[in-house]
Amino acid sequence: MKRNLAPVLALVLLSVGYMVLIAGSASLLPERVAIHFGLGGEVDRWTSRSQTIGFFEVLTVVPLIFVVLALVLRWSPAGAFNLPHRDYWLAPERRAQTVSLISRQLMWMGCLTVLLLAGIYGLTILANRLTPARLPMNLFLPLLGGFLAGVTIWSIVFVRHFTKVP
Repeated sequence: MKRNLAPVLALVLLSVGYMVLIAGSASLLPERVAIHFGLGGEVDRWTSRSQTIGFFEVLTVVPLIFVVLALVLRWSPAGAFNLPHRDYWLAPERRAQTVSLISRQLMWMGCLTVLLLAGIYGLTILANRLTPARLPMNLFLPLLGGFLAGVTIWSIVFVRHFTKVP
């Protein structure tokens, strides 16, 4: 079985980049931070800078969740998998390859999620630099749309792979 480390490396690099972004840009946030926004981008919740940084730092565990899920798959019973043609894909001769593919897919989903988190953090900084503070919807909607498009493509690739039985 060939190992493809690209998604793992991508997730590690993106996660480190996200942590560096938070650490390196904390000073760009005001002491009182607009942290939550309504549908039109208007502020509806404020917190302190330290609470905001703490919140985004806690989110650095999100990529770890995808890694843990990928590791847990190796020891999960076949019944824990909800796959089309599960008996085929989890047959002993294909199980390792199937688990490897699902693990890689989880790493790619982790990458998408880290990009979304970094984008939201960047938009939080930008929103707080505007007077009055407000979320720039012209940037948020493409970010959200890009994430949803990525999740849709990820889902199609994932499902198409497992619905076809050679």
